[in-house]
Parts: sequence; structure tokens; C-alpha cells
Amino acid sequence: MDIKDNAKNIDTWLRGLFILIFGVIFYFLYGLIWLLVIFQFVTKVITGELNSNLEKFSTKMTCYAMQILNYITFQSEERPFPFSPFPDDGSENVSETTPLKVEAVQKTSRKKTKKKAVDK
Repeated sequence: MDIKDNAKNIDTWLRGLFILIFGVIFYFLYGLIWLLVIFQFVTKVITGELNSNLEKFSTKMTCYAMQILNYITFQSEERPFPFSPFPDDGSENVSETTPLKVEAVQKTSRKKTKKKAVDK
């Protein structure tokens, strides 16, 4: 194929449109994640504990951000939510293309195991 044929490919232009749309969504999601970080930090300082509901929500938001990044950087062909299911939990949405997420899930489960051992 030459450049003229590539430029006429509707799938390429459709992907470009979705990249722009999901880029804007990611921009707002990035701000929301920072708000979650700040609120969780303040909660930790005041109460000494993390807000478990906010922790679950944060996990979903970061998984969704990862879905968007994988799509717009051509690591995945699957379009993020609303074209695919919204991430339920970080452990279910770990794919082979996201080794950092696998490591994060493993660290989280190790921390929870250590905390339970200390509490006993």
C-alpha cells in the first residue's frame, strides 16, 4: 500500500477521532485522579487510615486510565468504556500488555497480607 491508500483508509481516521476523544477524557480523568490522591492523603493524615470506598473507586479510575492509554498508544485494539465494560477491579483487567499493573496488584496484595499479620 502507498501513502494515498493509507490516507483514504477510513479505519485509520476513525481511530484518530477516537484517540482525540479519549485523549480529552483522559485529560479530565487525570485531574480527577489528582483530586482522589489529595483527598486520600488528607484522609490518611486526619484519620490515620485510608478511605476504603475511595480506594476502590481510585482503583477503577486508574484501570480506566490504563485502558485509555493502552488504546491511544496502540497497545490495544479494544476501545475503552463506553465501548467495552467499565473496569470492575484492577485484578480482572490486567492484560499481558500492562506488566506494571500486574506488579501493582501483587504489591497491594502483599501489603494487605503484611498488615493482617501485624494486626494479629
